[in-house]
Amino acid sequence: MDSEERAQKGSNNRHFSRRKLFAGAAAVSAGAVVGSQLPTVAHAAPEGGLHGAELRGMFLTSKDPLAEGRFGAMFKRLPAFTPSDDLLTSLAQTMVEPDTTDTFLNTSPRLFAGFTFIGQFIDHDITLDTTPLDKQQQDPDAKVNFRTPRYDLDSVYGRGPQTDSQLYDSADPDKLLLRKNVNNVLDVPRDGNGRPIIGDPRNDENLIIVQFHKAVAQFHNNIVDYVRSQGMRKEWVFEAARRLSRWHYQWAVIHDFIPRMTSDPRKTVDDFVGNGGTVYKEVAGKSPVINLQYYKPTNKDGRPFMPVEFAVAAYRFGHSLIRPFYVINDTGKVDIFGANGERNLNGGRPIPSDLVMVWNNILPDLGNPAARPPRKIDTMLSIPLSTLPGSAVPPPDPTKNLAVRNTLRGKRVGLPSGQQVAKAMRVTALSNSTLGLSNDPGWKGEAPLWYYILKEAELPPYNGERLGPVGGRIMAETLVGLLQRDPNSYLYLDPAWKPISPITSQPGKFEFSDLLKFAGAAPTT
Repeated sequence: MDSEERAQKGSNNRHFSRRKLFAGAAAVSAGAVVGSQLPTVAHAAPEGGLHGAELRGMFLTSKDPLAEGRFGAMFKRLPAFTPSDDLLTSLAQTMVEPDTTDTFLNTSPRLFAGFTFIGQFIDHDITLDTTPLDKQQQDPDAKVNFRTPRYDLDSVYGRGPQTDSQLYDSADPDKLLLRKNVNNVLDVPRDGNGRPIIGDPRNDENLIIVQFHKAVAQFHNNIVDYVRSQGMRKEWVFEAARRLSRWHYQWAVIHDFIPRMTSDPRKTVDDFVGNGGTVYKEVAGKSPVINLQYYKPTNKDGRPFMPVEFAVAAYRFGHSLIRPFYVINDTGKVDIFGANGERNLNGGRPIPSDLVMVWNNILPDLGNPAARPPRKIDTMLSIPLSTLPGSAVPPPDPTKNLAVRNTLRGKRVGLPSGQQVAKAMRVTALSNSTLGLSNDPGWKGEAPLWYYILKEAELPPYNGERLGPVGGRIMAETLVGLLQRDPNSYLYLDPAWKPISPITSQPGKFEFSDLLKFAGAAPTT
C-alpha cells in the first residue's frame, strides 16, 4: 500500500484541532508528497502554460471516450463534434479584438487582472506531470503512469527538503530558497543561465507568474516562523507549515477564484452558476455540502482525472482575459510579449529591477481603487495571442494563432459540441444564431465547446463578467472534485476546517490578497 492509499484509507472524516493539525502533519503530509515523483533526472520538457501546449495523455479520450487515465471525459456518452478543420480555423481567425485599447476590458468589481495569472498558477499546479521520461515514453497516453491532478503546491515544494534540497534554504531547510538576483531583486533561485530552480519551470513563463510563485514561497516561509512561535517540535515544523500553506491556498481557490469567475457579483461562494444545484455550500459549524452532478470518476480506484471538457474548453476561458499589456508598477505599460530587450513580461530571466510586481495594481483589497481589470470573458482574444512568438510556439510548429490552436485541439481530443453538453446538463442550449455563428451547413447547428462557453459568458445576463451555466459548472465541479479527492486537502482530512488567525485577519475568510499580505508581498492596509 503506497502513501496515498494509506492516507486515503486512514484519514476519511478526520477532524483536526490546531494541535492535531500540527501533530499529524508529519505523519500524513510527508508520504503523499514523496509519492508525487518529481524527477531528479532528465525528464520531458515542461507542458502546458499560457499558450495551450499539449499535455501527455490529453488525446486518450479521442481513442477511447470511456477511458480514464491522466485525462478522461466528463460526458463520456456524448458524440465528438467534428466540423472541418477549415471551418474551425475560419472561426478562430475571427476571434481577435480589433485594437489594443481599453475598450474591451471588463469593469466588474469581481474581476481583476491578477486573477488571470493566478488561474495560470492553479493550472500549472494541477497539470504538473513529474513522471520520469522513460515511463512517459512507455505510457504516452498516461493510462497507468499518470500523476493524480491536485492543487497541493508541488510546483513550489517539489518532494520536500529531504529529496529536492536545491529548492530549500541550506541555512534553514524548513524554508524555501529565495535570493537576490543579478539585478538585486529578490527572486527564485536561478542557474548561471538565468533559468529557474523551481518545482515547475512553467511558473517562470512570464514575470507575473514567477513573482506570484515567489510570493507563495514567502507565504510558506512566514508560516514556518508562525508555527515555530507556537512551540512546534523541530521535526514537525516543515510539514505543519506546508499543510497550513496548502490549506489556505486551497481555501482561496474555492472561496475566491471560483466564485469570482462563476457567481453573480452580488453573491458568494455558495452561489456557483449552473443547473443541478449548488456545487459547494458552506454550513456553519459543519462540513460543506458538495454536489457534483457531472464530474464522477468511474475508474476502479476512484482516482480523479482531468476532464478534457475542463482542460481543453472551460478552463481556457482564461485566454480571453489576457490583456495585450499590463501596468504592474509605476514605470508604465509592459507588453505581454516582446522581443528581447523590450519592456515585456517574457520569463526565463532574472526579474528586472524595473519590473518588480506591485500587486495592488492588478488585485483587489490591497489599497488601490484603480486596480486594473482583465479583458471581458468573450469570444475575442487580444491581438498578441493571434501571433504567438517563437518563445511560445517554437519552430517548426506553424500555428501561431492561439484561438486556432484551441479550436483544432478540441476536435482532436473528441470534445462534444457546446449544445450537446448544455442538453446533458439540462440547460437550455443556445442556438448557433444566438451564438453569432455563420449558417454554414458544416456546423450542423452546433458549435465548438470552447467557443460556446466563451459566447455563453459574453451574452446577457453574464455580460462578460463571469462564466455561464455550462462553463461555470464544468470549472467549479472539476476544481471542487479534485480537491475533495485529494488525501492531503482540507476537504478530505478536515472538511469543517477554516482559515486561522493570524494567517488571516478575519478567521474563516481568506482570499489571494490575504496570501500576499501574509507573505509580505503586498501592503496590509
